[in-house]
Amino acid sequence: MASLGDLIIRLCNVAFGSIESLRRWLGRPRVETIATGELCRILAMGDQSVVLLDVRSESEQAVSKIPGAITQQEYEVDPASFANKNFVVYCTVGGRSYLYARKLVAADVDAKNYRDGILGWCRAELPLETPDGRSTNAVNPYWRIFRVPRQYEVKV
Repeated sequence: MASLGDLIIRLCNVAFGSIESLRRWLGRPRVETIATGELCRILAMGDQSVVLLDVRSESEQAVSKIPGAITQQEYEVDPASFANKNFVVYCTVGGRSYLYARKLVAADVDAKNYRDGILGWCRAELPLETPDGRSTNAVNPYWRIFRVPRQYEVKV
């Protein structure tokens, strides 16, 4: 049986998928999504044009992030310094990142939504790092109802 957190994630995926379909029907630019496997392949290639952009709250970011990610605040200080970059925007489950990726795409910035979010990253048992770059197993899943694998320490 699916947990409440898993049901919320599914509901979010359906809702944002429906919103995106309506936007496309209205002629708005497409916000592409990227899954964990594809993101891992891209990151493994070391493509310097790809920037992971974390749009979670400061309290979530203070616990951990996907290695190499920058924060929304770091990007917004000087967006021009990221010209010609390809952004992969993430949050916890893909909702906030979809909205931010949509904003970037509307401004002609190449951006994709990492819909699996940091929870998908953890469920694939991938590494996390602290804001200062040290390895960690701590993660802030936003709500305790979101399940993370046992090897991660939940900090809300």
